[in-house]
Amino acid sequence: MFWTTAALVVILAFARVSTYPLVGGIMHTDPNIPQVKDALKFAVDEFNKQNVVYNSEVVKVITATSQVVEGAVYRFEVEMAISGCKPCAQQKCADVNVELTKPYTCYFEVWNAPWLEQPKLMKNDCNIKLP
Repeated sequence: MFWTTAALVVILAFARVSTYPLVGGIMHTDPNIPQVKDALKFAVDEFNKQNVVYNSEVVKVITATSQVVEGAVYRFEVEMAISGCKPCAQQKCADVNVELTKPYTCYFEVWNAPWLEQPKLMKNDCNIKLP
């Protein structure tokens, strides 16, 4: 009886502990949390700096994860589309060729740590050829 009770206590304790995320583990996160939103905005802004003709914008967040390391790493898979707006804010947004406005996917990794002046875009993979 003692061993049965002890085994049950150990199993229940393990089950309780295993429901918590592992330290350093990758966890799904809410893209509406301010730090996560800021990391995604940073990634999109950095991506748009590479595109000298039109800015792109997020249409849909497919997945968002975070990982606590030395700071935090945010990983995003997003659906993007070219907005028709040029990088210079004073110019009006133009009508864009319908072919260019088709959504495409991007994968971003952003590392943010308190001692960094700004986050770092560690990975930027998009399946589009920009004009």
